[in-house]
Amino acid sequence: MSAKECLFVGIFTLLSLSVVMGAPPAVHPTTGEDLVIDCLRGTPDAIDGDLSDWKLGGLTPAVLDAEEQLYTGQASWDGPDDCSGEFYVMWDDTYIYMAVVVKDDTLSMNKSSGDIWNADCIEVFFATTNTVADHSEHYQYGFNANDQTWNWCNMDSAGQSAIDYLQCASSITSDGYICETAIEYAKIAALDFTPGNTIGFHPCIDDTDDTDREIQITWTGREAHDQSLGFGYLVLSDAAITPGYSSGPSPANGAMITDTWVSLSWRPGTFAASHDVYLGDNFVDVNEATRDSEFFRGNQASTFYVAGFPGYAYPEGLVPGTTYYWRIDEVNAPPDEAVYKGTVWNFSLPPQTAYAPDPADGAQFVGPDSVMLAWTPGYGAKLHHIYLGDNRADVEAGATATYKGARGLANFSAGNLTPEKVYYWRVDEFDGAETYEGDIWTFTTPGAVGNPQPAYKTTDVGMNAILTWTASDSAASHQLYFGTDMQAVLNAGAGSPEDKGSKALGAESYDPGLLDAETTYYWRVDETDGQGNVTTGPVWIFTTGTYLLVDDFESYTDDDANGQAIWQTWIDGFGIADNGAQVGYLMPPYAEQNVIHGGIQSLPLLYENENGVTNSEASLTLTAPRDWTAAGVSQLSLWYQGKSANAADPMYVSISNSAGAAAVVVNDDPLAAQARGWRQWVIPLQGFADQGINLSDVNTLAIGLGTKADAAAPGGTGTVFIDDVRLDR
Repeated sequence: MSAKECLFVGIFTLLSLSVVMGAPPAVHPTTGEDLVIDCLRGTPDAIDGDLSDWKLGGLTPAVLDAEEQLYTGQASWDGPDDCSGEFYVMWDDTYIYMAVVVKDDTLSMNKSSGDIWNADCIEVFFATTNTVADHSEHYQYGFNANDQTWNWCNMDSAGQSAIDYLQCASSITSDGYICETAIEYAKIAALDFTPGNTIGFHPCIDDTDDTDREIQITWTGREAHDQSLGFGYLVLSDAAITPGYSSGPSPANGAMITDTWVSLSWRPGTFAASHDVYLGDNFVDVNEATRDSEFFRGNQASTFYVAGFPGYAYPEGLVPGTTYYWRIDEVNAPPDEAVYKGTVWNFSLPPQTAYAPDPADGAQFVGPDSVMLAWTPGYGAKLHHIYLGDNRADVEAGATATYKGARGLANFSAGNLTPEKVYYWRVDEFDGAETYEGDIWTFTTPGAVGNPQPAYKTTDVGMNAILTWTASDSAASHQLYFGTDMQAVLNAGAGSPEDKGSKALGAESYDPGLLDAETTYYWRVDETDGQGNVTTGPVWIFTTGTYLLVDDFESYTDDDANGQAIWQTWIDGFGIADNGAQVGYLMPPYAEQNVIHGGIQSLPLLYENENGVTNSEASLTLTAPRDWTAAGVSQLSLWYQGKSANAADPMYVSISNSAGAAAVVVNDDPLAAQARGWRQWVIPLQGFADQGINLSDVNTLAIGLGTKADAAAPGGTGTVFIDDVRLDR
């Protein structure tokens, strides 16, 4: 969903009542974190409790109206008319604006003292990231129909009174109330409102019918508002709100519906006189369709469209297991008649086969005692046939020994299983007329071979991946099979093309060499115990991307006795007079585990360019990849984040050959060290080659701050974080 077309993307668009809860949330485009909101530029005419100047036709609201969003244990909620709301957010050069439209069947807003959350009110939380586990960098505002406001945490402790940098106005409606606010965000010192940055954000509605709060409905049902997982990301976009586009799709974007027909509806653009409807089962077809396409379903004045009935699109009904894509182009009235091409939304029907297994496919350390299997029934399923065993071929063939019977409930008690085993299971669904054979799922019990890296079903893996795993408890050696054909890897044995040989205990790794881009690979590790008994391992899967990984900082531990600490690979300035760098922290955990771009760790680089020291850098001696011309790579990329309190020392990357030739490239942003929020730095490799570096044999990579980048650089101190260093095509 593009920034021009609506305000919110991600979890809020998944939380309308038409959505089956549990669908995967949208993710942040760079961090991979879930719960993402695009905040567009716009300014209301006045903060007066009247939202007519918000051009709501161009915005999609954040909806809090589902039972799954209630804070734990609040069973008194009677539905959306009891307590629900829509949040709208936008920003400009001075303020962040919020408008909240609340439904509340019993208003109790005349609270003049005590905790404001024990009246009917709105709470809004900001944080430096979405991982704030306490109130250290966590900012809270509350307001209701009496215009009460308050804040806490690292603010000025104004209490329940007006705050000079916050404007608030409210109005009572026939079924609830409206709150409209403007917050001067420069007063929130720890947050950086720069386009492209991310801010932790979390809205709540409190409902009081008597004396104290009975209901709190929140962003999600994930624990209390002060828990780290309660926050999501507010992504600051420079795109302006454009009122001409359609918005507010129903079913919500990404929804799963449970009928073979659908009624589509949307919020029209402000000036739309009619609507061009496009619908199909292929994203590209619908995205590129024009009025002469088979996917054009007509121009109409109404804002709904039915599919899956005779006389309409898909007259024989929508097909289970299919994802459908739709687009609404808004057409202005004459004489303008401008067409605003809409975003492509989608909805899906569940498959007729069972899905969403629990334990998840590939799960480890399951049981082994009192194991319960569960799944989501296929479309129309009335009876479930269950197969379970420790031999994949037997389960796939439906062997009698693996058949565990049929039942009406979508779960099965497998009882006590054997430790150090690989299990396979499948569920065949019967809808009263036909049986639909299910997929083969797998899990392992404690002690079995496991912890595959790359992880099971991981995508976008580096083309230079090294395979590693954890030995089973009884393993004496390992036999490895690897290839691009799943069935071949499943059936592989000694001497087959997929047989990559035996590995000794303690040597749980395999280098397959340079892999093909965007290719799916399969691998299996069989374990042999001290008596020669062989246990066949599960087949693991991963798919490559289009890059060579230099370092994602995930492999480092706090085991410095065995040389696994981050500062033992990335060498800093310890003991070096002209290097003021410190890699990692003085006490474990040595790597950064909160400020991360991907995975669970990043590199913290502390610099101190003072007292005669002019440079601070961390250097990595490369073992691989050293050939920076391989696989068609053409650029070095890395992600970095700084702090606003850092000294503005220039940031640079240096590479060198073993013969001593070196080249330096400086970050174009002189304030890179102060960047709040993760930013990607992409460096064309030609910039190094032009300085005489042999890119086919790169020996050392260094990242630093100081006068190596600029001889006139001001000296200072600070901390920056580095993550996901890659060579990209």
